[in-house]
Order: sequence, then C-alpha cells, then structure tokens
Amino acid sequence: MKLLTLFLALAAGLSAQIYSPKVLRDGQPDTTNLKAFAESIYANAGAKNPREKAEAIWRFFLTDGRFVKPGFWYHIAGWTYEEPTGEVLDPIKLLNSYGFGLCYHIAPLLEAVFEAGGFPDARCWFLTGHTVTEVFYDGGYHYFDSDMMGYNVAGLGSFRGKPVVSVHDIERDGNIILEKLDASGHVKPGVVDTPWYPADVRAHAMGDLASLFTTTNDNRLYPFTRYSPGHKMDFTLRRGEKLIRFFRPEQPGLFYLPYKFDGNRWTEFPQEIAQYHIRTADGPHSQKDNRLWATGRIEYMPLSIPNEVTAVFDMPSPYVIIDARFTMKLALPRRSSALSVETSIDNGHSWDLAGRISGPYHGGWSVEPKVLARSAHGRMTAVSGSYGYKVRITRSDAAAVQVTALNLVSRIQLNPRSLPAIETGDNQFNYSSGRPIERIEIPAPLAEAPVHGFKLITETGQQFLLPDESGGNVLYALDAGSMPLTGFDVGARFLNLRDGLAPNKLTAETRHTNITTKDGPAAISWALSPKGPFHEIWRSPDKPSWRDGQPVDRLLRWPEVFRAFHDLPAGTKRVYVRLSSSGPAIDNIRLSLYAAGPPPSGHLKIVQLWREAGTRREHVEQVDGAAMQHVYAIRARGAVTNESITLSNE
Repeated sequence: MKLLTLFLALAAGLSAQIYSPKVLRDGQPDTTNLKAFAESIYANAGAKNPREKAEAIWRFFLTDGRFVKPGFWYHIAGWTYEEPTGEVLDPIKLLNSYGFGLCYHIAPLLEAVFEAGGFPDARCWFLTGHTVTEVFYDGGYHYFDSDMMGYNVAGLGSFRGKPVVSVHDIERDGNIILEKLDASGHVKPGVVDTPWYPADVRAHAMGDLASLFTTTNDNRLYPFTRYSPGHKMDFTLRRGEKLIRFFRPEQPGLFYLPYKFDGNRWTEFPQEIAQYHIRTADGPHSQKDNRLWATGRIEYMPLSIPNEVTAVFDMPSPYVIIDARFTMKLALPRRSSALSVETSIDNGHSWDLAGRISGPYHGGWSVEPKVLARSAHGRMTAVSGSYGYKVRITRSDAAAVQVTALNLVSRIQLNPRSLPAIETGDNQFNYSSGRPIERIEIPAPLAEAPVHGFKLITETGQQFLLPDESGGNVLYALDAGSMPLTGFDVGARFLNLRDGLAPNKLTAETRHTNITTKDGPAAISWALSPKGPFHEIWRSPDKPSWRDGQPVDRLLRWPEVFRAFHDLPAGTKRVYVRLSSSGPAIDNIRLSLYAAGPPPSGHLKIVQLWREAGTRREHVEQVDGAAMQHVYAIRARGAVTNESITLSNE
C-alpha cells in the first residue's frame, strides 16, 4: 500500500522559544479564537438573547464602514483566493490575513462565527449569484445578510420585536421584502432595521433581490458545514525571530496578488472593472471608504548555522505570504566553491531553485524565491500564497564555504483591524502566550496523496480524488521524529457529485462536470499501526437533519469536515490517518501535527509605534518569555495614527 510519511519539523532543541505571543487591547475581539471572538462581539454589543446575538454578529460584519465600527469587513472581488483550493473559505484566514471578500466568503464566515458563538446550527444557501447565511434559534432558521447589508421581518409596522424570516419564508413570499417599499421605491418609515440593502434600494433593484429567492429552482442549500476550518494562528517565536505587523501596506503596491492556474498557465486572479473604478494596481482596498489591507514581515536570524553541506530552515507563517528574501554574508574561497538556495512549500517533497552563486566570492548576497509567473501588476514566487516553507542551503564544501549573518525574511499580508490599535485616551493591553506545544500544518497536495483505490481527476486546473468502484483510502503516517505527539488535526471536503455539478474554485459556486459519484459512505479514522485497528472520528451521515422540520431537496452535499484529536496515548511517536470513501470524491485535505516543545523561555520585546498629533511615539514593553500573561498601559493624548506592532524574541 502506498504510504506517505509526513515529519513534523520541530524547533525542539532550540533555546528560548515563546509560543504564540499575543497582544490585545482590552475588549478587542480575538480573531485567533472564534469562540472568544463571538463572545467579545456579544459583550461589546450588550447582546443577551439569541436574536440580539445574531444581530450583533450580523452588524459587526457589515461591509460598509458607514454603518458600523470598526468596519471590520469590506466588500471587494478577486482578492481572497489561494491555489490550489481557490476561493478562501477558512474563517481564521479570512479574519486575519484578509478582512475582505464577497458574499461567498462572508456567508461561510458568518456560519462559523454563529456556531462558535453557541448557536446550535447555521447554514449557507447558494441562490445562483448570491450566497447567504441562516442561523437557527427559537425553533427556526433566520436569514442575515452582512454582504448586501440587510435582514427582514414578517409584516409591516415596527420591525422591533418581530421574528426575522428565513430563506424558505422569502422563497414562498417575495413580498416580505417588497412590501417594505413605497410606490416610489423608498423604504417605508420604521419597518426595517438600518441598514437595509442600501445599494439595492438606491439602484431600485429590490425586485431583483427578491427574485433571487423566489426563483427557487436554482436555490441550493449546503446542509452541512460550508466553511473549511483547519488553519490556526499558532506559531513559535524562535530566538532571533521578529513578527512585525504594520497597520497599512509597508510600501505602495505591496499586497498579496492571487494567481489562478487553469491547468496550463498562471494568470492574475483579480479582474479590473472600469465601471466600478476597480484597478488591480490599487490593491484590495475598499471601494466605499478608506479601509485598506496591511502587510508585515517575519524576520529570522538563526543563532547558528549547521556546519554541514546541507542546512534546512523552516519558515512557518500564521499569515498568507506575499514573497520572501534571504540575505547572508558569504566566503567562497575557490572557483570550485558554490552555494545554492532552494525553497519548498510541500514539506520537502519538491524544491524550487532560488539562486546559485560560485566562487571566488566574498561579501553580502541576497536571493529571493523562484519567480513562477510575471504579469502586468506583479509576480508570483514559489512561496506566494503559502503559509510556510522550507529554505535549503547547500554548500559544495561545508568546511571551506562560510555562511554568516543569515537573515530569512517573509513578507506577509494581514487584516489591520485584527491588530491591537492604540486609541486616544487610556489603553490597556493584555499580553498572553500559549502552551508549550509545537503545531505545524502539513501540506497535503492531492497529486502527492498516498492513495489506494483512488484516481486523481483534473478538470481545467481543478482536482479531486475519485474512488474506484470498490472504494479506496488515503493513508498518511504523521511522525514527529524523536518527539512524542500530543495530537493531530485532519480535514477534507467530501464531494457527493450530483446533477452534473461540482464546486468551482474560481467562484465558490458551482461548475459542470461529467462525473457522478455514488452515495456510498465515507470516513476519517486513525490508528497507531498501518494495519490498525482504526478508530473512526467521522463518518458521513446518511442524510441531513432538519432542525426546523422543513426538508430541502435542492442540496449541495459537499461537507467540509474537520476533526481535532488530542487524546493520543502517552509516548505516541507516529499516527496513521486514513480518509476512506466508497462514493464521495475528496479534495482540500488538511493535516496538522502537535508535539510537546521545550518550556517557554527567552525575552519578548513588544514595540508599538504610532503618531500622536503628528509626532512619532514609541512604547517598548519587556516580557519574560515564560510569562503566560502580562498587562500594560499606554496613554495617548492626541489624535492617533497607528503604525506598527513588533514582537521579537531577543
């Protein structure tokens, strides 16, 4: 049986590690933890009952900053995309690396936050051209739309105290929406909450919105989880490493530029739309106000370089990577002396040459990852769009070729509204760190999957694993080397392909396929031996459950499955994870490993920079690396413009 062993590259043995250091302003929603994030939204809104909590989450994510502070999310097309899976549907990535997107991003994100906030269920509907969310409470589903910015109650009169309607309700009666307008197309006083679909009202397009619901033949429900969890913001700050995050782009024109692959070539994913004054060169900024993305850097200067021919360094990132650069001082004494630098984003399975230099040479040298594509507005390197990579330095002669002052730098994109901003007045900041656990996300490309009874299907650059008639399985061996494992994560999307429809990575909607799968079961299981016994941690349900008692037959059966398992026997060194199917196809496999790391230590330096009434100010806070919590205060007396926050392990 084909088996792929994935090793966790631990930082064990390195001194002075600090685990997931985090700074939040008091009361700030924590975007690294969905449950805490939802609870902060409730607390800041004073929401107590389910209706108030649902509305608080809806309002927090409104796409137009005129209607809500801090204006966390904004609407823009074409910038929230990562190959090979396509449109980003991971809630943690959307919150922290982006903070913008379209309806098919915000709807799954709302679903995730509703469920993390304690609601028993939330679900997404695809209305062909628009994706919306419903949340279940008080015995029924209720539709809230943060993208188009509205929700509806039944009937006229004051909206206060009336229940919020469902997608089913509007499917049956489009007048639930249209009766809120008078004859001239203006909103009747007092019948709706503000905002209420402001762009559609202004464009006299509320009839079109209602028809999205009432033309029911192409309305399809995702009855299972639509968002794709798996990413976390956990990271280890090593000695000699800095995480620098700016509140704006570090320089003009710096952003993560997504590229799409159609099976033959790479092209820019964002599209310019002259009608709406959308220019790719402007980056992913809000078209309605001055909200922007932001960038940052992860800088790592290893304390020592192994005196070996080949040295490999890990460069993980909790944020999406824009590009990278590696600088060093070299001494190549002879003509025969040489040094090469390579990168890998698939755990060392394949390598891309970044650069090579031959002697004799003495002095500084800088190289960046291989450029895979160039286009009108930027370029894609071998590490762009990833969340970590390896750097391999190979010397022709370890004794003769000297490498010093090595500095590995990743440039990252982030959502500045997730950062701890200083405000005018008194500010309290709460520092915390994580448990001494190493977590590494393991790349699992479908083309390299260790399959038995599956074949790889590729359709215009989109891939999935299709089981044979008798079924198949994918078996991974997860290994932490000499370190005992404490747990693992596994996730995947299982595709029951019906009606000639498959997921479209380009639109997060549907595309046509000639492949039809069977309804057979699928499962995820694990074992301590490749021969088992295997313990199931997920099995495909026979049919969806209908909490409101209203079955739906227009379904997209593509559940995003994710399981975190942290109950391994003490001393476990290797785990076998199996994904099996006798029917559904599989794509979007996600794997992570956890192992106990050395105790936290070192000296954390927090530096916050801002301008106050035009004058640059700086606050430096020193924290012991072993501290789990720390509180400090900053007073700002004038108008504040935040510039950056830096965490460094010195």
